[in-house]
Amino acid sequence: MAMKGAESKANITKELLNYFGDRAFLYNDGKEIRVNCTEAGELVQVKITLTAAKVAVEQGGDVALPGAATATPIPNAERIDFDAPAAPQPVAAPTEQEKHNVAVLLAKLGL
Repeated sequence: MAMKGAESKANITKELLNYFGDRAFLYNDGKEIRVNCTEAGELVQVKITLTAAKVAVEQGGDVALPGAATATPIPNAERIDFDAPAAPQPVAAPTEQEKHNVAVLLAKLGL
């Protein structure tokens, strides 16, 4: 029997590993994601574990006023569709100053 949220956790794990690239790996039979970081010249590993919630809650419900029917209205968050391809990120065009700097560098290098 599949555990609740198993498919979602697998999809999120895949996304996190993709996001962190070579800095991340699975550990402890795939129960943890470890992300290598550097602080003050030393290796630090951040451990990420995922747990499916037993009960779905309303965003902001933990800070709602006692007796309030709901928390302060928050617009619905965008749903993530793991099957859809990721939208391409816009690439900023170089500024005229950046183009000039590259041209000067190439000239100094004789290229």
